[in-house]
Amino acid sequence: MKRILIPGILILAMALSSCSSAGSGQPAGGQGTSPADSVSEQAAQDNLPGSEPAGGQNGQESAAEAEQNGEEPAAEPAELDFSGISLDSNEALKAAREEIFEKMRTAEALNEERVSEIEHQSMTFGEARMKYAIETIGEAGSEGYPVYITLHGGGGAPKELNDNQWNQMRRYYRYSVTSGIYIAPRGVRDTWNTHFNPESYPLYERLLANLAIHYNIDTNRVYLLGYSAGGDGVYQITPRMADRFAAVDMSAGHPNGVNLANLYNTPIALQCGENDTDYDRNLETAKYDGVLNDLAVRYGRDGQPEGYLHRTFLHQGKEHAVVDNDYNREEQTIISDLKQWLEDGTSETETTNTNAIDFVNTYTRDPIPERIVWDLSVRTEESSLETFYWLRAPRSVTEGVVVVSYDKETNTVHVEQNTANGPVYAMVNDEMLDIFQDIHVTTADGAGSAVTVTPSAEYIQKTIEERWDKNMIFVGEFELPACGE
Repeated sequence: MKRILIPGILILAMALSSCSSAGSGQPAGGQGTSPADSVSEQAAQDNLPGSEPAGGQNGQESAAEAEQNGEEPAAEPAELDFSGISLDSNEALKAAREEIFEKMRTAEALNEERVSEIEHQSMTFGEARMKYAIETIGEAGSEGYPVYITLHGGGGAPKELNDNQWNQMRRYYRYSVTSGIYIAPRGVRDTWNTHFNPESYPLYERLLANLAIHYNIDTNRVYLLGYSAGGDGVYQITPRMADRFAAVDMSAGHPNGVNLANLYNTPIALQCGENDTDYDRNLETAKYDGVLNDLAVRYGRDGQPEGYLHRTFLHQGKEHAVVDNDYNREEQTIISDLKQWLEDGTSETETTNTNAIDFVNTYTRDPIPERIVWDLSVRTEESSLETFYWLRAPRSVTEGVVVVSYDKETNTVHVEQNTANGPVYAMVNDEMLDIFQDIHVTTADGAGSAVTVTPSAEYIQKTIEERWDKNMIFVGEFELPACGE
């Protein structure tokens, strides 16, 4: 497939022409612009309040804090031993998963490299470096803080302009957040794909792991949002990491032909100006609304569309600057019938709240969804992760589609399709199935078998180290049969 290079651009109304491909600026969003726009660039470069993990959130004092207080830093923990943990019932497995995770998290919090990354708000992978701003807002919920990862505009532009865009994204959506950890990563390179260079993906994974280890976060409420080049990033990152996000918002970006089949369980908002004609962003946004509708039909069941929840806001009369961050929640005018608009340029309109934070806040991730669609041709680059929700495939498996579901009541895993060019495994735990009974495996081809899974502490450790997500811990696995053409 030919790669289309489309730079993501935000417009600096006073400095750049609307057709410039060399730089970007903050969208002129009316009430949606930040009330802190008068803050100096130097001040914006300083760390924001609450950017460090508070000891009270996880009940621990870091080694660096202890040293500053004149205390001896905590000694490195002894090698963890889980040989005495009971794994003899489904109830015991739940307790084991929680105990092993907490002990591993506590030990990993002393990892000097992770501590340094947290303190400096910077991570590296190979030659790529990802800096980020972080701010803790409000009070945590019962499961921890939601996380908002926000991607700036710019892209293929001078470093100074991308830095300016990064500084603006530190506050662009921030004033719509009442409780959460607000993060603004800096694109790893000043290229059109600034947010999705190959090295970007392991850095996002590292960021999420560091947050889970050092902060009190709700891993079922991690959200991704981006504007212009940041919208380009949302399009590309989400299908490769769909299992990590509860919902996403793409504003004023270009899809570049991306395959969204992996968004079966990940809601997305698409936002664009009706007259944002550069690179046909407006047309592509409307077309991708149809793409998601078609995917819901393709992977529906019993003749009914299913999955691929989405909302498309094509802002009437707007160009590249749309209001997706109005903290006063003033309703915006959008195109009602995108299909008609694509056909003849006309449509009825409606007014609605287009605040991106409000859209994503509607959703909470199901970490072990009953049904998964995984297109293995869309995977992260430069990453060692093999998993997607409760499926695992070696990194060498890069072709084919897997559609699979489970039924706890009948203790069954049903394979509707598995055309992968290598082995794919179902990872299971006590929340999904009764691990101590035969698991029935059926296929759309009519084949059937029974498998048994022997849980182990080693496997629990392995799945924790894979994602550091307390809601995605499994006790064993079995290989799925091939099915379909």
